[in-house]
Parts: sequence; structure tokens; C-alpha cells
Amino acid sequence: MSGALIASAGMIGAHASAVSEPTVLGGPGHATVYPSGMEVAPDGSLIVADTGNDSVAKFTAAGALVWRSSAGVGDGDEAENARDIAVDDQGYIYVADAAEFRIIKLRPSDGQAVATFNGPAGDRLGSPIGITAKKNKIYVSDGAKKKIRVFDTNGNQVQVFTAKDACDLSAVRDADADNLGNLYVANYKFNNIVKFSPTGACLTTWGSQGTANGQFKNPYGVRLAKDPKWGEVVYVADSNNNRVQVFSKTGVWKATVGKTGAFNQPGTFTTMRRVAVAKDGDIWAADLWGWRLVRFNRTATGYAYAQTIGGTAPALTKNSVFNEPRAVAVGKDGNLNIMDTVNQRVVTMTPSGTVLGACGARDWRPISVNWPRGVAIDPVTGDRWIADTKQSRLQIFPAKCGAQTYRLGNVGTATNQFTWPHAIAIRPSDRLAFVADSWNNRVTVWDVATRTALASYAGTFKSPRAISLDAATGNLVVADSANNRIVTLAYTKSGGFSEVSSITPAGLSMPEGVARDAAGDYWIGDTGNNRVLVVSSSGAILQSITTAAGKAISKPTSITVNGSKVYVSDTNNDRVLVYTS
Repeated sequence: MSGALIASAGMIGAHASAVSEPTVLGGPGHATVYPSGMEVAPDGSLIVADTGNDSVAKFTAAGALVWRSSAGVGDGDEAENARDIAVDDQGYIYVADAAEFRIIKLRPSDGQAVATFNGPAGDRLGSPIGITAKKNKIYVSDGAKKKIRVFDTNGNQVQVFTAKDACDLSAVRDADADNLGNLYVANYKFNNIVKFSPTGACLTTWGSQGTANGQFKNPYGVRLAKDPKWGEVVYVADSNNNRVQVFSKTGVWKATVGKTGAFNQPGTFTTMRRVAVAKDGDIWAADLWGWRLVRFNRTATGYAYAQTIGGTAPALTKNSVFNEPRAVAVGKDGNLNIMDTVNQRVVTMTPSGTVLGACGARDWRPISVNWPRGVAIDPVTGDRWIADTKQSRLQIFPAKCGAQTYRLGNVGTATNQFTWPHAIAIRPSDRLAFVADSWNNRVTVWDVATRTALASYAGTFKSPRAISLDAATGNLVVADSANNRIVTLAYTKSGGFSEVSSITPAGLSMPEGVARDAAGDYWIGDTGNNRVLVVSSSGAILQSITTAAGKAISKPTSITVNGSKVYVSDTNNDRVLVYTS
């Protein structure tokens, strides 16, 4: 049958028959565009880093989609986190692929990859988050390494700009050069623009934190372009002020364009990231979580709102809701709380898939989350504890969305801190929360009632990305992802952590989901192999699921067992599969 499980030769007894086809919950609920970067190509078209759709898109200036490309350089090797775009004078496109620490070069006709590069040996790219092309040079902002790298169009690194004298750098987001070769850097954390000479000498800085003209709240993008009236000027995407500011090359303020507003309010921004400039001086801005590209006309006296491309929120209906769902938590009422990662929200559904609501956003509001992966339910209050992954913290959303949220932790290595937590589980018997603190290579435990950290356990973990509870024993089951194994831990307040068992199923590749069913078998999201495994307590593969409901499974992540139901997040297919175990 379609989606039947393939059994291993050693399968016996109750495991000999394949489970039935699953029920499917949800389906794709994507916005038209999630733009974190954009440029105006030489022909006037718009090239967009569509982060939320894992792609690069080309639009006409009127807003018609010309092509969309995964920017793949091989089978399954797409740009997973395209953060910005550069276009050279010949029209070739360069993608800052932050997730894979590389730059991808695309041909202009169809967006197909022609080359990749990631810096010289011994000094590879740390976090390419901004990119610009100017006079056959490619300027890459390496946020993690606090430097601007300059490449030729063949990917050879030819120069590096680093902090010097008064030109300090931290969390650099973007850079561009003027016609003389002077470099201007959007210095996100320090709320200023830093200007270097072509040889790297510190020339000047301007800006400070604030909302007045000439001040910034986290500048994210910078462009040098010719204005019809002022000549070459500096355009700054002042992201958390949701506006574009225009300056002379010496830092004299000239204009402010746009303001904060909802995605359906013309001439506003919700979470603006980048600025691009057309040949006629019109300004385009990429409004990431307003799901839109916004254009302002350059008029004789200033700027006037002219156009929006996109500006439609992701769908929220029974069959169209998700963009990469991950953790599933079942409340006492039986309803499902599903982490809709790219749409930055937790969705509440009935067991049959009817959408009851959603909570979360990715902007300046109190319920803001940043690519969250995990969710668990406090059995006493019904509060939703969320692993707010990219903000390296936990957030507590009340059962009723809109009530006051609570935040725990920040980035770091102390017991009460995190670095990219991926998953969370709450044990009802003693009301303890266990967190897969992935990039700190450990598991931590928190007291839910007091909201305090108690302890951590590292062992030999390497990027653990899933954690669940064995209902029969109360032990923790952890997907030790980079070690390709499943580890069971016991924990008590008096005795701390102890390792109970470890299994390494054959061929397992970067698992991001695991749970144990009532029969004692493990259900594993074998993420790197695009399959779901059912594995015995000894580690033998009993069954392998590669297709479901007529479609190949793609990047399965979180797995939850609740009674006889097994919930599998078929993440790249934007759906949740429900099996009966």
C-alpha cells in the first residue's frame, strides 16, 4: 500500500505488520514572500532572498514572479537560510546562505547555482548575513567573526576589513562601498554606521541608539547609490525603527522614509531588514515579517509611498496553516499545540485538525519569538513553555493568547542560560521541565512552579535536538543528534542525572525527533535520511517509513507520543502525520 512500512528481516511478533496510513493535519500555509534581503538588478527586476520560503525569487518591478529557485548546488542542497542578495554588473546573483556558512553564485536567467565559496582555508565564513556587489567586488558581512570580507566574482578573498581605532565592529549586518572605494558598515549592535577608507583606515562613525532623525535602533542594511538631487548618498535600513534613513557620505541626515505599521498598512513596515535603490532613485525595502516588498517613489520634494508586493499574512485554515511545523504538545483538553516555526507562532488545533487559533509573532511585540522549535504544556496551569530557539531562551505563553508572557534565560553557558535550545518536555509527576540546550551540548532541568534552573547534564552529547518522556518510567529520551544515537536519562532532584541506556540504530543521520510508545519501541525522526524509524529497545530497526499519504517524507523532526497516538512533524512538507501505535 502507499506509504507502507518496510520491515527489517529480524522483525517478529507484534511488529510484523505495518501500521496503517496516518491521518494528515494541516498543510502549507506560506506567505508569498518572507524577504530578508533584496536588490534591484541591472534590468530593473527585483531579486529577493526569500528566507521563509528557503529560496531566491525574481520579480518584475510591477510585482510579477519571474522565477523562484532553491539556489541548490546539488540534490537536496538548497539554500536553507538565504539572508541577503547581491547582484553584480553582469546580473549574476550572490546569496548569503547563513545556515551553510557559504556564498552561492546563481546565473541570472533562472537562478540556478554555478559556484559556491566560503572563504580561505583556515578562515572560513562564520556567519554570512549581508552581501553587496560593487565594481566586481563582493562585500560579505561576517557577523560571527565581526569583519567585512571582500571577494572577487570568482570567490577569491582579496581583502578583509576589521575593527580599527574608533571604528569598532560588533554583529555587523551589511556593508557597501561608494564610488571611491570607501566602505560603510551597518553596525547592528552599536547602532551606528562605520566608515573605512579603501585601505581599511577608520574615517568616521555616526549614529547612536534612539528614535530621532540620525539615530538608529539596530541598522540592518546599508546601500550607496546615486540620488537624482543629492548625488551619491547613504541609505540605511534602520530596522527596529522601521524606516529608511538617507545621509550624505559624511553622515549628515537628509531624509527619513516610512514608519512602523501593520502588514496591511501602505507605506509602513513591520520588521524591515534591507534597502535597495533603483536607477531612478526610488527606494525599495524588504519588510521581512510584514511579508512584503515596499517601494517609495523619489519625488521632486521627497519620497511618496508607491507600491507593495506581497503583504499577505500566512494562511490559518484547516488545510493551509504551516511553514515547517515542529514540536507537538497535547493539552489536558486534548487539543494540539503545534510549533509553526517559520511563521513564528504556536498553532492550536483540535485532534481532527480544526484550527482554534495561533499565538506568536516575529517583530517587536511581547509575544515575539525567533524561529522557535519546541513547546510543552504545564499540566497545572496549561501554560505553553516554548523553546525560543534563535533568541536562546524559554518563553511562557499562557493558555490564552494575549495574556502576559514570561521569559527565562538568555544566551550563555550558565545553568540558567541557553544557546539555541531546540526542544522541551515537562514531566507531570514532579512538574519539571527538561530542555535540549542544543548548541551548549547538554540537557538542563527547570522547576516549572518556581521557574528556576536546577541542573544540567552534558555527558558526551553533541547537539541534542529532541527530548521526550517515557510515559512508563518518567525517564528522558534524548536524540543526541550529531552523535547519531538515542540516549535515555534518569533524573531526580536528590540524585541528579544518570545515563540509563544508549542505542545507535544503523544508518541514523542527524535525528531531530524521538519518543517511546507504550510497547517500549522508539519512534525516531531520522531527519538526515528523510524517514521515520520504529526501533526496538535494543536498537534494531523494526520499520522504516519513507512515504505517507502519497508523498515522500521530507525532514521529519519532532515526534510526540500521547497514548496510542504518535504525532510526526513532516517538517518540509508542512504537515503533521498522526499514526496509531
